[in-house]
Amino acid sequence: MEKTLGKCFRSPTANYTGRVSVYGSWYDYKVTAGVPAIGAMLEVTGFTTSELLVRVNNYLFESDVNYLG
Repeated sequence: MEKTLGKCFRSPTANYTGRVSVYGSWYDYKVTAGVPAIGAMLEVTGFTTSELLVRVNNYLFESDVNYLG
């Protein structure tokens, strides 16, 4: 999960939890800061043994080198 730190992706739902595909593997995530909305940019800030910890950061864009499309 270390490879996901600093990566960002668009939220597919407005839920605080969900799943995202990173380099072909599926990970559960949980929003720890901010209010998620459909299309909000989420940034991976940490991880536990079972999930990625993300925060809402709408200052990031798809053109960012760390965007997971």
